[in-house]
Amino acid sequence: MFGIEDKRIRTLRTESAELKATVTAIHRSQAVIEFQLDGTIIDANENFLATMGYTIEEIRGRHHSLFVDPKDVASPEYARFWERLRAGEFFSDAFRRVGAGGDEIWIQGSYNPVFDAEGKPYKVIKFASDITAVRREQEAARAEREKAAAVQDQVVSILAEKLGRLAEGDLTAEIDAFPNQYERIKGDFNRSVESLREALSAIAGATANLEAGSGEIASASSDLSRRTEQQAASLEETAAALDEITATVKRSAEGAQQASAAAAAANAHADRSGDVVAQAVAAMGEIENSSGQITRIIGVIDEIAFQTNLLALNAGVEAARAGEAGRGFAVVAQEVRALAQRSAEAAKEIKVLIASSTNQVERGVRLVGDTGEALAGIVAKVSEIDRLIREIAVSSQEQSTGLHQVNAAVNQMDQVTQQNAAMVEEATAAAANMSVETRALAQLVGRFRIGVGASGLDHRARAAA
Repeated sequence: MFGIEDKRIRTLRTESAELKATVTAIHRSQAVIEFQLDGTIIDANENFLATMGYTIEEIRGRHHSLFVDPKDVASPEYARFWERLRAGEFFSDAFRRVGAGGDEIWIQGSYNPVFDAEGKPYKVIKFASDITAVRREQEAARAEREKAAAVQDQVVSILAEKLGRLAEGDLTAEIDAFPNQYERIKGDFNRSVESLREALSAIAGATANLEAGSGEIASASSDLSRRTEQQAASLEETAAALDEITATVKRSAEGAQQASAAAAAANAHADRSGDVVAQAVAAMGEIENSSGQITRIIGVIDEIAFQTNLLALNAGVEAARAGEAGRGFAVVAQEVRALAQRSAEAAKEIKVLIASSTNQVERGVRLVGDTGEALAGIVAKVSEIDRLIREIAVSSQEQSTGLHQVNAAVNQMDQVTQQNAAMVEEATAAAANMSVETRALAQLVGRFRIGVGASGLDHRARAAA
């Protein structure tokens, strides 16, 4: 049992030593002061005394308000501050305090209520660090910032005034006076205004030229549009006429081809007619030859009849001489003689008919020959006509093909011209819009006052004029 108590004592001694070491380290690095709950100072370490410039005898037993500005002490917030500490609240913040001699001291501190075994606060310990130097640096920086802010406000005010004039179109608004550290901004601003003024001067001159040019373009585009429309209408009429001509030539070509076919057929028929006439001429020649042969045969028959008649006559003479014995023979001789006479008469008649037939055949041969010659001429003419018609048909076909190509080209030209007319109308509208926009641009440029130019007139006055 005594061993356990010894171990507990050793543990408590160890913890007490560690706590003492911790407190020593805090007192070494921190400014520490203890207060009663009403704010009366109980004790303070050397760091706090050095920070505030007091000795322990000068502050012990006095109130915390010794370190506070009298105006803050009289405030309700200060009274509430101690009420809250007595209630056990913890505070940590940067505090402004008054040191010995009235010096302003800033500390970063924490007010820590200390509680008894029953959990009731019975004193307050304050741990603090001197941040006066840091605070003064912050104040200096703030003052510098305020000074810089004032200068910036001045710069912003001047820039706002100049930019306001620029917004109203006054390009003579240059900066005259400016803080030295912003001299570069002044130079850049003035150069920018000068460049803008020069640019707008150039734009003003170009706008005037552009306005005149756009007017001319609009007028020219209007004229071109009107002429293009007329040309499109003419081309459309030409295309329609060419369509009709193409159709007519196509029909003529088809007619020429049909005529060529008919002429070729007529030529073939004429050739066949010429062959028939030639055969007829040959047949007539054969008939003529046959007539000559018949004539010769009739001449033989005529001679036979003459000889027969002569023989019959001789027989009659001889029968007469014979008397009664030759009477029968005389009758026969008489009949033969009569037959020979009829044969001679028939031969004469046939000869007359053959002669007439021969004359008619000769006339027919002559007519057939004339017909053959006429048909030969007709065949030659028909052949020539057929050749000419074929040439006409070929030419008509070529003309039809050429006219078709011309018609296609004209139709394409018509489409292109229609498209060109539409494009010209668009260009005319664009030129009109450009003219309007140019006038609007001139009015916009006229809003700016860019000073007196070489002509001695302000640009706004020139734009108004």
